[in-house]
Amino acid sequence: MSKFLSETEPLDTGESLEQAMRSRSGQQWWMWLAGASDLMPDLARALGFLKQACHLLDECLANPTTPALHRKFKQAVGKYIGQARCPSAASCERIAVRAYVILGWMDSEMHRQPARRLLLEVGSWALQKLLQISEGADDKQGVLLKAVRTLTRQWLVHVAEHVGDLIERAHNIYPVAMLDQAGLVDPAWWWKNLADCDRTTVLALAEEEVRAMEPTQPSTQVNWRSFDKRWKRLRLRGLLEHLSEQALLSELLRKSAVDDFEAVEAIGAMQKAGRMREAIAQAEQWMRALPTSPGLGQSLFDLYANDGWDDEALALAVQMYSHDPNPAWIARLETLNTEAALAQAKAWRKAVMVR
Repeated sequence: MSKFLSETEPLDTGESLEQAMRSRSGQQWWMWLAGASDLMPDLARALGFLKQACHLLDECLANPTTPALHRKFKQAVGKYIGQARCPSAASCERIAVRAYVILGWMDSEMHRQPARRLLLEVGSWALQKLLQISEGADDKQGVLLKAVRTLTRQWLVHVAEHVGDLIERAHNIYPVAMLDQAGLVDPAWWWKNLADCDRTTVLALAEEEVRAMEPTQPSTQVNWRSFDKRWKRLRLRGLLEHLSEQALLSELLRKSAVDDFEAVEAIGAMQKAGRMREAIAQAEQWMRALPTSPGLGQSLFDLYANDGWDDEALALAVQMYSHDPNPAWIARLETLNTEAALAQAKAWRKAVMVR
């Protein structure tokens, strides 16, 4: 009997099962799934979103100049994803499924050329919501993280394929990339795609953020409040370093330094950007606030020496040595090779020997 069955019954391969599914109409599938959704709340929610999304997409295409429909579309996406903050592990799994549903629907509709711009806008909105939700989520198994990364990768592919204008592409990608403050997605994905956009536009968007930043004052009393909104600084820094944009990077570091170590780094960046006079003025200002900082003192001394300000370099060395008689200052004075500097260095060496 078993031999007879094996010879007469076809084997249920994956391909045959797929063909059987495809032979049924969409209406049939909708009826079956709608029936199943009575016992499966998550499925009911997904079907409800898909129904609304299809309707709103058609309405937006029929009425392209109606902003209210676009807002309603975003609201529908946001409502489907949910408003969870620091979601539990179980919630992470449900939200991950919703991300995949949005991705599948977006991919299936992308063949409609008039709909592409709106679909990319909806994808952007969904990503921004998901990135915010994912921060602090109890995503033990990494299911939500995987879903967000998958959606991000496919959205970036669609942007690259369907947005030919490099200026428009920059405006699409930049706000989403800068919102990923927790680095959930590999920063290289964002920076590589932004590097392929119009450079002037990307830098203009970054410069707008840098200019809007409130300058910080380096201090020895650094606490957690000093690092408020530091994520924006780190995102901007990562982008500007990838683009090798020294001038704007130096301004970002200058405006966001919170201690003398970061102040020294900012001065070095200003030097690399060719902002020598500004670097000196800024270093002098910070030295007045942190007069005993050895790092700032060394940086300002080097600036003076490189610019030929020998008298100022000598006075600074004397000031620093009075706070901390480090032999390194003797060596620095000797590099000035002026009569006054060599005399002061000789006097210090003599004093050290006497001790």
